[in-house]
Amino acid sequence: MNESNSNNIETKKNYIITSYIKSLTDRALIYINSGFPIHLRGSAGVGKTSLAFHIANKIGNTILFICGSEEINDENLIGGYVGIKKYYIEDNFVSSVYKQKEISDKLWKDGRLLTACKEGYTVIYDEFTRTPSNINNVLLSILEERIIDIPYINYKEYLKINPNFKMIFTSNPDEYIGVYKSPDALLDRMITIDMDSVDEETERSIIISQTGISAAIANKITNLSRLIRKNISNKAYASIRSSIMLAQVIQSGKIKMSPTNLNFKNVCRDIYNSSNISMGLTEEQKNDLNTVIDNAINIILTEN
Repeated sequence: MNESNSNNIETKKNYIITSYIKSLTDRALIYINSGFPIHLRGSAGVGKTSLAFHIANKIGNTILFICGSEEINDENLIGGYVGIKKYYIEDNFVSSVYKQKEISDKLWKDGRLLTACKEGYTVIYDEFTRTPSNINNVLLSILEERIIDIPYINYKEYLKINPNFKMIFTSNPDEYIGVYKSPDALLDRMITIDMDSVDEETERSIIISQTGISAAIANKITNLSRLIRKNISNKAYASIRSSIMLAQVIQSGKIKMSPTNLNFKNVCRDIYNSSNISMGLTEEQKNDLNTVIDNAINIILTEN
């Protein structure tokens, strides 16, 4: 399980706050301060995780990051017994009588989520639908009743959650490989914010902040990606992450953006077709994608 725990995990210093990002952040903080967990839902590369850290830093608690996967189990989240501790009690109060008693106790180790519940951390559960649904069922009582069952020996039946405890979820609804359907009961306990309508200003600003490329080139890349995305009609294709990759390659390789530059066209094809949408396609289908890319290049760069 990929997870980290820090008192101050900073959002990238060059994280861009546009009116779109500010609107999402403000709404998320209103929901969280009202006692509800939030769920940032959107396609790959749209910036869900970065926004989650930005929101978490605004909250100000210690941050625990958990990345959903099939490896997560109850012990990872809640905890489990890790061994046995034995000790002896000797009684020699009466010099002529010697008594010895052996006592064994099971040793319990708290899981990361249980620690967060106790200490009042902000948990970012990234791509939580990659974790089997039955494992995530432990979240139901945590999010609704604000209690958690702990199978301690000689312990209370349940633990009350620290009032400072917060949760931020992210997921990609377009994925289907290695993803589990989240129970309606769990989704019903959180407020979902869809992030598939990133505006042009935000997309362009993210490209500039992540790569340091000029505003003029960032504008061309933004328009190119958005036109391709529109014509493919698949949110996972030509993502913001693809735009950032393209900007970095153009900058480091000093590649000229031109409709007549075959090297530039090939770079665009390689980067945009790296997404899962191009997996398992026939040669003819891949050629169709390349045609969309080439046409977009001709339109955007000719206009510029």
